Amino acid sequence: MRFVGYIKPDRRDPRDRMMGVVVGDKVAPLAEIDSFYDDLPAWKSHASEIKAGSIPLAGLLLAPPVPRDAKIVCAAINYVKHGAEAKLPTPTFPNLFARWASELVVDGAAIPVPVAEPDGLDWEVELAAIMGVTTIDGDKHTAAASVFGYTVANDVSGRAAQLQSTTLSTGQWGLGKNVDKSCPIGSFIETADAISVDNLKLETIVDGKVMQSGTTAEMVFSVPELIAFTSRHVTLRPGDVILTGTPDGVGIGRTPRIYMKPGASLTTRIDGLCSITNSIVDSTHRA
Repeated sequence: MRFVGYIKPDRRDPRDRMMGVVVGDKVAPLAEIDSFYDDLPAWKSHASEIKAGSIPLAGLLLAPPVPRDAKIVCAAINYVKHGAEAKLPTPTFPNLFARWASELVVDGAAIPVPVAEPDGLDWEVELAAIMGVTTIDGDKHTAAASVFGYTVANDVSGRAAQLQSTTLSTGQWGLGKNVDKSCPIGSFIETADAISVDNLKLETIVDGKVMQSGTTAEMVFSVPELIAFTSRHVTLRPGDVILTGTPDGVGIGRTPRIYMKPGASLTTRIDGLCSITNSIVDSTHRA
């Protein structure tokens, strides 16, 4: 099944977020997103019985397909070649950091470049796994069964802040990984039982040029391994997101370095899931 997060057609308040199931070229409404994840098995079962939608997909105002309080857990250096271009060793266990759900944006949204990033922003296409079951101390088997579905995301990064933090022995990536509106995510979720993510092609396209092209088969730690490891430290709940790392081809790994400046166009896509396109704008659009 294919689900989508959207804003109620009769409302323009971005807090009025709904989850629906896609049926052909239409959407059948289900529930407000937070309520959907509160009883995901029941809503998924209900969705499986729906034969027709009532809202046209065309013109739908999209929304992030996860709860407002979702945890966004990100895997760093989960592709060997990406580690090589960053001159960082392949981790022996998942190296995780956090993103803020408030910075999730959708297809068509503008991503502003803060004044603290004068060279622009970097790109990182990633497979996003959406949790469907509360998971504590999971193993790989239970972790594999805990995924609701998958979508595409881009871990857009402020490298100036990230590099500044690494000059300290206690360096953290928090600011560089959480600049305003910096994490575009697909509004469409393909359920885990409908797709295999063992070897999906991921691409980042900037201004029409393919900058990243890899496959999920290159991941160091699989989705179940990332979930199992994370769940030993924090409880994962339905709607929480695991960003699974990015392949090589990021701007910071190039000579000379290349970043996205205002006026650039960013397309992030994964075969079998969806494609999203965002514009890069100046800092006046941060509000």
